[in-house]
Amino acid sequence: MAATPRLMSAILAAVAASSQVQAAPISRGNMAAYCRGEVAGMYGTRPRYVKTRQIVKAKGGGLSIEGTVDKGAEGIKRFKCRFDGARNFIDVMAMTSDGE
Repeated sequence: MAATPRLMSAILAAVAASSQVQAAPISRGNMAAYCRGEVAGMYGTRPRYVKTRQIVKAKGGGLSIEGTVDKGAEGIKRFKCRFDGARNFIDVMAMTSDGE
């Protein structure tokens, strides 16, 4: 079934609106837990296997949290969660090479 022009227009408007929505800043008290959740998803494990350190001010005004994740037989992997100056999550950087 082909989409009508009206339906296609509604779909495009919804996609445009959703791509412009920004996440709310993460409170400083929740940053470590948020980081653990993101790392667990990235590494395919549970948050309880993720250990985080303290929040550190990064160059340029952002914040970062370093830590480790226990991947069992694959070993311990290091990572860094990055947040911008407004406490919005940016990404997780793997700090341990997987030899690729």
